[in-house]
Amino acid sequence: MIQNEIYTLRRAIINDASACALIVDDWIEKTVEMPRLFDKHKLTKMIRNAFPLREVWVIGQPINAYISYNPDLLQMSALYVISRGEGIGKILLDQVKSDRKYLRLWKHEFNNAPHKFYKREGFQLKNRKDRGSDGIPELQFDWIEK
Repeated sequence: MIQNEIYTLRRAIINDASACALIVDDWIEKTVEMPRLFDKHKLTKMIRNAFPLREVWVIGQPINAYISYNPDLLQMSALYVISRGEGIGKILLDQVKSDRKYLRLWKHEFNNAPHKFYKREGFQLKNRKDRGSDGIPELQFDWIEK
């Protein structure tokens, strides 16, 4: 666990799934381009079911951001932050990068702000697909430790 006067970073537990789902739900609600495919209850269930398969970290009391990493695919599955521009996403990303030499992630093509963040953090655009699992075009970014 990493602590400073503002943030507490810790490995998530199964009971954190509902807080993570609320963060995702809030993002969907505020993002016009994102279709509403699942309600909060379904999001919670999906996130809870993913916990045993993923490395999940949360930050804040109450939780205001989380990151999910799939070690089988070497892929970040989610990074959601309530308040951007405070360095929270970087803290979470650095945690996942710390023991790795390679990461992959897919991001919605329309969502430009995260693209800039990932490029600044050393990710490079590698690929594009017309339809992700939610039907929205996605971009693949890869990070290789230097």
